[in-house]
Order: sequence, then structure tokens, then C-alpha cells
Amino acid sequence: MNREPRTAAFLRHAASADQAAHNVPARGVPLLATIADTCRAAADVYASDPTLDGCPAGRERDLDLVEELCRQIRSLIRSAVSGRGAARWPVEDRWAEAEALTARLPVILGRARAAARTDHDTVDGCRDISRLWLTAASGGIRAAGEQLRAAIGRAGGLPYPAPEVAELAVLAEQVIGHADKLEAGRG
Repeated sequence: MNREPRTAAFLRHAASADQAAHNVPARGVPLLATIADTCRAAADVYASDPTLDGCPAGRERDLDLVEELCRQIRSLIRSAVSGRGAARWPVEDRWAEAEALTARLPVILGRARAAARTDHDTVDGCRDISRLWLTAASGGIRAAGEQLRAAIGRAGGLPYPAPEVAELAVLAEQVIGHADKLEAGRG
């Protein structure tokens, strides 16, 4: 799957919000300006820490939330401008919801900035991120060790097993031991 880099995607969203601001009532202009500014700032967060994109530890969740809120706010603005279905959902309520969601963006962006590791390209930072990713994958690591243990179980029960059985048994226990250490480090 070839995804658009997150930095470029946020910059594209910012440019789109800037463009849309020319075609909405005055009430929508500051909302779209906030979306554009937030998207540019989110792109800067990704640029400051490229390890956020696809992070198995979920450090990019707040940036995903920023992206989703921006999408919802734009949808609410379009809905408020069109006025369709106003009898069921008053236009004023749509504007109010768009404004409330927009007010949440700075807080969520702040959390996203705090999750970014500007030391991602240093030895210590890289090791910390690597350990974080391994911890996030500890369940899969444990499962691999247990699967290896199960795979050699029957062969190890023979009176004269192949020498590889003992080597693989040690490896399985080492893998499970690493998973234990990673899981203990979570707390």
C-alpha cells in the first residue's frame, strides 16, 4: 500500500482549507483558517519526527484525530452553508458543532507535539523508539516464541531428537523471555 506521506497530506489539507475559505460565509472563515493552521502545524510535527508515521505504539493517534476533526469540521461547514434538512438539523446547530470541534484542535495538536520525538535521529532517541515499538509488539513476539515452542514440542518428545530441537527450544525461551521483559517495562 503506497500512502501519501503524512506531511504532504496535511499540507494538501491546509491548502484546500485556505482555498475553501474564499467560498464560505464570514462565520466559516476563521474555522477554515484554524483548520489550515492546524494542518500546517501537524505537518511540522510529522516533519520533526518521521517515526510517528505508522508508529506501532500509536504515538500518532492525536494527529489522526486532528485529521479526522478537520474533515468533520469541513463537512459541517458545507452542511451549514447548504442548509439542506434544516427542519431536522438547524443550521445554527451545525455552526455551533463546527465551532466546538474547532476549539478542540489546539489541545489535541498540543498532545501530538508532546508525542513527537525530536531526538529520533540520535542513538539514545532511536533506541528508545525502537524499544517502544518492540513493547507495542510484545504480544506478537510472545506468540512467535510460543509458536516455536509448540512446533518443536513433538520432536523434542522423541528418545533421540535432532540437535536443532535443543537449540530451537533455547531460542523459544529467549524470545518469550524478551517478551516478558518488554511487557514488564510497560507498567
